[in-house]
Parts: sequence; C-alpha cells; structure tokens
Amino acid sequence: MTSQPKYLPIETLRGIAIILVVMGHVIGSRSTGGMQVNDDSFYRYIYCLLENIRMPLFTVISGWVYALHPAKKEKVGIFIAKKARRLLLPMIFVGSTYFIMQYLIPGTNHKAALHTIWKIYIYPYTFFWYLPALFLVFISISLLDVSNKLNTIVKWLVILFISYLLCMSELSHIIPVSTPNLFAFKNALYLMPFFLMGVGLNRFKDKLYTKPIIRFYLTGTIIGVILQQTDYFIGLDFYSQLHLPVLIGIISTALILHSNIQIPFFNRLAKYAYTIYLFHGFGTSGGRIILKSMHIHNELIIFLFATVIAILSPILIEKILIKVELTRILFLGKK
Repeated sequence: MTSQPKYLPIETLRGIAIILVVMGHVIGSRSTGGMQVNDDSFYRYIYCLLENIRMPLFTVISGWVYALHPAKKEKVGIFIAKKARRLLLPMIFVGSTYFIMQYLIPGTNHKAALHTIWKIYIYPYTFFWYLPALFLVFISISLLDVSNKLNTIVKWLVILFISYLLCMSELSHIIPVSTPNLFAFKNALYLMPFFLMGVGLNRFKDKLYTKPIIRFYLTGTIIGVILQQTDYFIGLDFYSQLHLPVLIGIISTALILHSNIQIPFFNRLAKYAYTIYLFHGFGTSGGRIILKSMHIHNELIIFLFATVIAILSPILIEKILIKVELTRILFLGKK
C-alpha cells in the first residue's frame, strides 16, 4: 500500500515553523538563556515578534495533520501506543542525553545536579516539555473523536471554546501556581486550543475558509500585530491580563494556513522537522560554545552559526540513528 502524498503547502509551513522554533531557542526566552541577549536587544525584539506564531503554528499544523488520519474507536489503544512511542521514548532517551551532556560540557546554560535527572521524566524540562504535553493532547483529542464530540462544526466549536477557557484558567492562575505541573499538563492546556484549531481548519475547511471568515482572520491578525507591537514598545496592561497572545495566535495561524505557499526548500526541511525539534538543542548550545572557544562574540555570527548548526546537525543525526533499529525506535520514535 502506498502512502498518501503530503500536502505541500502544509509541509512548507512545517519547515518554516521549525526554523522559527530553532531561531527562538537560539536567542533564548530570557536574558539568562540562549545567546543571553539583553532585553532591549534587537534579537529579543525578534523573539517577541514571533512569539504568537512560533509554537502555535507548529501545534496547529499537528492538529491539521492529525485530522487526516484521526483515531478510530476500534483502534484507539493502538493509536495512543504509537503516540507514546513517537513522543515519550524520545522524551526519555534524547532528553536524558541532553541533560547529561549539559551537565558534563563546560559553557552550557542552566546545569542541574545529576541526581535530579529523574525529574525530567515527570516535570517539563527545557523545550522537551512539548513532548509529554502533546501526548496528553493526543490522548484527549482521540477520546473526544471516538466519542463523536468533534464530528460536527457545532460540537467542535463548543470543545474549542471549553479548551480556550481551560487554557485561560491555567494562564490566569485559577489553577494554582503551586500545583505541580506533572507531565506538563499545564502546557497541554495551553496547546489544546491550537491543536483543536488545526483539526477544525482541516475537517471543516469549507465553513472556516469562506471569504467573510478569511477577512475576519486578516483583520484579527492586523489588530493583533498592532496590539503586540504597542505592548512591546509602550506596554498595555490589558494585553497580558486578557491573555490576548493566545487568541492572536489562533487567528493568525488560521490565516497563515490559508496562504497556500509552496517552497521546495522548506518542503524538504519539513521531512526532518520532528528530528530537528528533538536534537536542535545540541546545536544551539554547541554552536555558541564553539564560537566562544574561538573568541568570536559577534551576536549576528553567533545567531546565524548556531541556527545553521541546530538545523543541519539533527538531520545528520537522523541519518545515523535511523540505520539501527534500536536507536531508530528509542531516539527517533520511529517504528
């Protein structure tokens, strides 16, 4: 049986999304991480500018792709087992390798004591938080699907609204900050609306991509960019209090998925997007450390070099690991 051809515009967006994720992690979410740039740096501005797009787009695409091959009632257990292999085995084995190398290699950020390694299997750990969080999303979506809670646009809208409220409850600390973030369940609440949006954009595209709704996406995106820029340069209390970045991310990614662009380079890169996500941390850290050892401190050179290394090295790693069945399963999550 031959596999279905991939939808190239989505593959292009997947390639773009993974580059945006890598660039964000090269810069670092705070001045103590990544390149350790100041908060008034141009690179911090770029990081913040793309914040409403980076992970939302990556997650909306995951939901869109899921809708092509949704969970079936008679095979939901097999579906969840496959997602556990795909997400949790790399979380354990790639995450452990990253933790140990971060501990052993001089010049890395945020080292932790070796005896605390067990925590990375239970709590969110650096960018690996995405893996257990997405696994919880897949479980939730599959159970909703097999119980026919997402088979009409009305049901989907209700579930999307509920997921949005749950996301807001986490961001608003209705769920107490002191509540342990076991298996990144709080992060899963954040991802759920974006994943559901991706499912709906595929499943109900005839209703969600009418001309009036596309104009709504465009208008919402423009307003969102204006609000985001105003908050960055001046500060808007209501921008963060109302958690507008989530709503802006949902609307803007819906518009982006309608772009229908196809760029061969990003299509080819998309084939390695998951592996790049798993292993890009080795490249972002490695690139910085290599240049610093050569006494090169130019921020632009560090940014470009670390980004390239973080994209190319995982591709090379996959070509090596995929040749051995055990490493293919444990580190790549492939069957």
